[in-house]
Amino acid sequence: MYVRLILLFTYIITINTQTGSFPDCKSGPLSTFPICDQSLPSRVRAADVVSRMTTAEKITQLVTTAAAIPRLGLPKFEWWSEALHGVAYSPGVAFGGDLPAASSFPMPINLGATFNLSLVHRIASIISNEARAFNNEGRAGLVFFTPNINIFRDPRWGRGQETPGEDPFLTSQYVYTLINGLQRGDDERYLKIAADCKHYAAYDLEDWNGTDRYHFDARVSDQDLIETYMPPFETCIRDAKVASIMCSYNAVNGVPSCANKFILETIARESYHLDGFVVSDCGAVSTIMNAHHYTSTVEDTVAVALHAGTDLNCGDFYSKNTQTALDKKTIVEADIDQALQRTFNVLVRLGYFDPPEQQPYRKLSKTDVDTEEARQLSLEAAQQSIVLLKNTNKALPFDINGLQNKKIALIGPTANATGLMQGNYFGNAPFLISPLLGFELITQSHSINISYAMGCKITDNDESGFAAAIELAKSSDIVIFLGGIDQSVESEGHDRTSIALPDVQLRLIEQLEKVVRTPLHVVIMSGSSLDLSYVSDSNECASLIWMGYAGQSGGLALANVMFGVYNPGGRLPITIYPESYVNAVSMFDMQMRPSSTNPGRTYKFYTGKAIFEFGDGLSYTTFDYSWSNDSLVSKFSIQSLMKNNYNEKNVVGHPYRVNITNTGMVAGDDVVLAYVIPPQKTFNDQTPPLKKLFGFERVHLNVHESTEVFFPFNMQSLLTVAHDGSKWLEPGFYKILIGKQHIHTIHLQGKPTRWS
Repeated sequence: MYVRLILLFTYIITINTQTGSFPDCKSGPLSTFPICDQSLPSRVRAADVVSRMTTAEKITQLVTTAAAIPRLGLPKFEWWSEALHGVAYSPGVAFGGDLPAASSFPMPINLGATFNLSLVHRIASIISNEARAFNNEGRAGLVFFTPNINIFRDPRWGRGQETPGEDPFLTSQYVYTLINGLQRGDDERYLKIAADCKHYAAYDLEDWNGTDRYHFDARVSDQDLIETYMPPFETCIRDAKVASIMCSYNAVNGVPSCANKFILETIARESYHLDGFVVSDCGAVSTIMNAHHYTSTVEDTVAVALHAGTDLNCGDFYSKNTQTALDKKTIVEADIDQALQRTFNVLVRLGYFDPPEQQPYRKLSKTDVDTEEARQLSLEAAQQSIVLLKNTNKALPFDINGLQNKKIALIGPTANATGLMQGNYFGNAPFLISPLLGFELITQSHSINISYAMGCKITDNDESGFAAAIELAKSSDIVIFLGGIDQSVESEGHDRTSIALPDVQLRLIEQLEKVVRTPLHVVIMSGSSLDLSYVSDSNECASLIWMGYAGQSGGLALANVMFGVYNPGGRLPITIYPESYVNAVSMFDMQMRPSSTNPGRTYKFYTGKAIFEFGDGLSYTTFDYSWSNDSLVSKFSIQSLMKNNYNEKNVVGHPYRVNITNTGMVAGDDVVLAYVIPPQKTFNDQTPPLKKLFGFERVHLNVHESTEVFFPFNMQSLLTVAHDGSKWLEPGFYKILIGKQHIHTIHLQGKPTRWS
């Protein structure tokens, strides 16, 4: 959505929305009509209310700020609310009164780093509780434009922080869990809230090298669409049954997404079975004509968007131009009816027309916002998301008792960060615990001196703060540098040109290394990849932590990790590339596989040497894996698999059983990652992935405790996607890896066979 609009919503929003108003089906104008008859199917009820509108009234309902229709008792309705990682500033959300704040959880990139689906579900359930409470108080809508499930394919993308990472399997598992937590609750009769999977499709560029997202035409092969860009949306629509999707600003292979009948109608509705509506990104209908020049008149623009299946316009293009389209006969009224029946069907499923006393979600109130459970969960999520990337000679955790009367210095531009920890699409948090405050809280009952110096800003080359920082470092027993980037560097509407740690921060680190009494500790806040090779290689840097944008309790979570109150277990959901990566491939290149102008994207195809790999992360303890499988090699005939009518979710052989044992000295979490390495030579030279994730599980183990983890291996993990998007079973040896250990091999025998 327009980033400049989001920036207008500062800490106090003065818009008095009417999104908490509901039609009266007891005694209002609609009470005797089928729309209020709960025994009827939701589609029948939706069609009834649409049929009672005049043409002019229908047009007012085609946009996100839908006007009231007093004669029908329909109040004004704002469709655009936000809740990416907590109820957030947006046209439909107003903080104030009895609801001054909402829980601010870590960003999705952090949640991806937890590899913990049960955590994601708990967070989504609390967000939807708070969203409904805001709605019941008239301070939010019922439809929330979240989540962002685009694949984080390029480290320069400004919005990668909004996603759970670079892997389609991880993203698909995340979105399935998240949508269930957002949309489903104790009452299966109703949607708890309506979520929206965005941005459909192949959207992951903001503004780079002279081309912005409004004008970008994503040229994507069928192979990459099917294998990489579409799977999260397929899961969101087909499996999680999301209530809506958002068509994106960009074009896909020459056709603007919101005018693209193939991806909206053929794929989303016919193939994935979307049972909901399509909303445009804000202003995206107008860009069909004004940016992409796909149409030349307003009436044709309305027609191609409606006919493609864009039901709701975020913006005002439909409200201004639909009557013209009717007059010019590029559309008929049935086109409008179809769009409105889809949107009102979702309102019926939300209980919008039904009596409040029979709906538990209508009883949620201010007491369900910022609860003790939500506060604890925010801290827990932040702790689970922190990734320890380096820990030389067990420099961490700090021994709090051994630091009595010692001095710890926190130096750097993010050491006292508050709002920065919220990333983007945030709301008014109930509190924000900076790293500085977190360290003060954890040491308040000990005689430990915590001092702070900014040293430098995030990107400003001003070194005037160096001297004070260096003097503080000289007098301190432990020095922690806290740096990274912020929304001025990566954000909606803004891509990066460099993935290097800002020069001013690197210079300060080099100066600090010369004066510290003990090796330096480095903490990085960012929502994306930064070349951290200097810190990784330096003998003067003892530890390195990536903490993403960790939300309202981020500073306390960091302190808990560094003092050993919590043993870190997060893993990178992205590849951390060398700085030179950005010179090797254009952001316009949507291809995932390596070529003469592309070193390959993500851990699945990147042929270079990563600074840190997808899945990297350390613990304060150690874990040992053992397994008990029937044999080292399992043989399967391709023809027998085809003959038995397997589908993609059928398990091949037996689930892999792996024993995990904590062999260290402290309790901790291990993220167990299961990969398959397909044969690297195929019959039609398809360049298969180097490896691909097919399972993950986060487990907590006490000292010497063991547990068994099961990983089903389904047909989908064996399939190879060809250039034309078709799927094949290829003969050869498929190696199963748990972590980096080869535990089993599947031998497929027979001739290459097309699956679909």
